[in-house]
Amino acid sequence: MNKLKVRRWTGVFGIVACVLLIAAFPLYFPFVRDFVVRLRNASKTSTRSHSLKEKVVLSLNYELDKRLGGLGVGLYRLTGGRIARKVDVLILTTRGRRTGKTRTVLLQFFRDGTNMVIVAANSGRSSHPGWFYNLKATPTVRVQVMDRILQVRAEELSAEETTVFWPRILHVAPSYARYQQATSRPIPLVRLVPAEAAGEQTKTRDEALPGREELSFTE
Repeated sequence: MNKLKVRRWTGVFGIVACVLLIAAFPLYFPFVRDFVVRLRNASKTSTRSHSLKEKVVLSLNYELDKRLGGLGVGLYRLTGGRIARKVDVLILTTRGRRTGKTRTVLLQFFRDGTNMVIVAANSGRSSHPGWFYNLKATPTVRVQVMDRILQVRAEELSAEETTVFWPRILHVAPSYARYQQATSRPIPLVRLVPAEAAGEQTKTRDEALPGREELSFTE
C-alpha cells in the first residue's frame, strides 16, 4: 500500500514538474538561445585554440556574472564586503556614457600600492566590458572596498605597464590566463587612484548610495 502511494505521488510530482517546465519555457528559452548564439559566435571570432569545454565555461561565467551580478552587489553591501574575504573585490559605480544612468558592477581587483588595478576581461569576449567605456568617458568615479566608499580616478595602463603587471595578476588569480587565451583583443588594465586624503570622504553605504542604481554589464 505504501509503495503504491509512493508511486502515485512520484507520478504526480513528475507531471507537475513537466507542466512547470513547459509553462516556464518562455522565461528560460531566451537564456538558452542567447547562450548557444554566443557560443557559436565565440567559436567563429576567436583566433586562438580553445576547446569546446573551455568555451562553455567562459560563456557560462559571462551569463552568471550578467544575471547574478545584482545579487553579488547586494550581498557585498549587506556584509560590508566580508562575503569576499578570500578575494580582493570592489563595487565600481560608473555613469552610463549614453544614458547617464548610474551603473554598478562587482569586480576583482589587484593591489598596486595604495592603488587598485581592475581587468577589462569581460570573460574573454571579443569586446571590452561596458564599464571600461564608461570609465573612458568619465574617469572620476566611486568604489566601495569592504565598508569604505572612495572617490577614485581611473587611468588605463600603458602597453608597457600592462606587460609588467600581468604576471602579478596571474600570480594571484591564475584563472585569468584563460581570458587571455580566449580572445585576440588586448585586455586593458585600469588603475584606480584614490583621491587625496584631504578630499577623500569615507561614508556609510546608506549615505554614499542615494537614490536608485541600475546594474549593467553591457554599458
